[in-house]
Amino acid sequence: MNKLKILSFIGWIAVRIIGKTFRIRKIKIVDIDKVQSVCAFWHGDLITSFYVNRNKNAVVMISMSKDGEIQANVAKYFGYIPVRGSSSRGGNKALAEIVRYAKEGYITGFAVDGPKGPIHKVKPGVLFVSQTLGIPVVPICAVASRVKILEKSWDKFKIPMPFSKVIMIYGSPIKIGPEDNLEEKAIAVEDGLNKITDFANDYAWTKNIKDYLKHHPQPKILIIQPSRMGDVIFALPAVNAIKKQYPHAHISWIVDERCAGILKGNDLIDDLIIFDRTKISLSYVIKFYKQLRKNGYDLSIDFHGLFKSAFIVKLAGARFKLASSSTNGMRELSWLFSKEIKPKSVDSHCIERHLAVAKYLGCPTENFEYGLNVAQEEIETLKKRLEQEKIDLNKKIVAIHPGGGWISRRWQTEKFAQLIDLIKAKYNVNIVLVGGKEGGASEKGLNEEIISQAKTKDIIDLTGKLQLKELMAFLKICNLFIANEAGPMHIATALNTNAIAILGPTNAKRTGPFKGNTVIMQKKVECQPCRNRQCIKVDCMNLISVEEVFESVVRKLGA
Repeated sequence: MNKLKILSFIGWIAVRIIGKTFRIRKIKIVDIDKVQSVCAFWHGDLITSFYVNRNKNAVVMISMSKDGEIQANVAKYFGYIPVRGSSSRGGNKALAEIVRYAKEGYITGFAVDGPKGPIHKVKPGVLFVSQTLGIPVVPICAVASRVKILEKSWDKFKIPMPFSKVIMIYGSPIKIGPEDNLEEKAIAVEDGLNKITDFANDYAWTKNIKDYLKHHPQPKILIIQPSRMGDVIFALPAVNAIKKQYPHAHISWIVDERCAGILKGNDLIDDLIIFDRTKISLSYVIKFYKQLRKNGYDLSIDFHGLFKSAFIVKLAGARFKLASSSTNGMRELSWLFSKEIKPKSVDSHCIERHLAVAKYLGCPTENFEYGLNVAQEEIETLKKRLEQEKIDLNKKIVAIHPGGGWISRRWQTEKFAQLIDLIKAKYNVNIVLVGGKEGGASEKGLNEEIISQAKTKDIIDLTGKLQLKELMAFLKICNLFIANEAGPMHIATALNTNAIAILGPTNAKRTGPFKGNTVIMQKKVECQPCRNRQCIKVDCMNLISVEEVFESVVRKLGA
């Protein structure tokens, strides 16, 4: 065994021993195992990168120098296929061989400023392979928190120290077309490499969450607000503010199957994760845990503040964990799992509670927007459906939702019936009933009661007939929506629909419709606010008269 091979073997053993002590964290903006690409890294970071990406059966270009001989031997020990050549010697032959391997599907890699520099200046080889094969360049870097820098070497070669934290970043792919200017693309690759390297060196381990999110090439944020339509709507303004402040962030949202329709297709959400309550089992939770951990979240935000959301926080294992809560603060030990960002006062609305998290992250929150969108094609599809239901779209639409999760939140059906008769006596409009088939405390039958009690006979009943996405489109086009406090009312408010909210036992300042174009009808009584869902007396609802609600209808619809 010659001297170079002995040095190579010693070098491999040393790196392997040191590498065993690393605590490695990976950031994958692109998965190079799934997307064919050519990888670009700086020569000075070679050792750490070699160790972290070992055994990938990747092809790397290594110079024909004596140092290159040692590097090539070490690369073989780590499972790489070295191709010898560089910009100064044997480059053309090596590039042809690299192209052949790439065509066969191998991962290929270049120390793009090697073999002799200048430091951090991209040589043309990687660009040639990318342009020839039509595959992108992916900047990658592997940076250890503790290194020995060889100051006299041209590349400031870094030797990682034992027990280092190591961050491995696979950056944003850079496409190089046949007509692209290679000098400009070389600068783009340099910028991409410098950006992820600077983050890895300066911000990867910071405790300043705003700096971390700002400089991270693509931070992964997990929103945890799984259930109830109103609660999902309440979280949207904060998420919208965060997306505006950090447009490069990848935002995932965990929601249960009942509320998923609210968020499907929303531009704020990059990844909608449905937690299906009907499938819960040990195996389902384990699979869910593996999925979350594989995604490698940087920040989780618990907008629910209960045990089930805290449990998801624990499963996800994000680096930073923040939380706000719904009405009554963080409960059921959820405060043990995340840092609670508290609102200005205990009477702050749920939306303001959640916006406090966005403000903590450096986001402007004064002029918030809900960020709830309905696609035009969904509206057009719904209109065709409404025509099939014999709804005259040349007339205005007044929609009524008589249900609600609590029985004590429901205005009496006979009052809805009387209101409908008053509206029809004054206005030539479509009266449409909407609601769920069952609802939180069984909405079934409310529509039938109203229809039987009203003198008006042309009431259109869509109860149980609209999917959540269809309901959103319907609320977007209807001219007036009258409802108790429940999810559909909050959706209407978020869509800026003309609406009248009939509220009873709850505190409107904390959980009622927030801004939008909604009028709140509510009477104050001594026992209010309360959380008695089965209250029989319900003075708070009984005191709201048909006449005063009708007056609000007239103000909304006009003469």
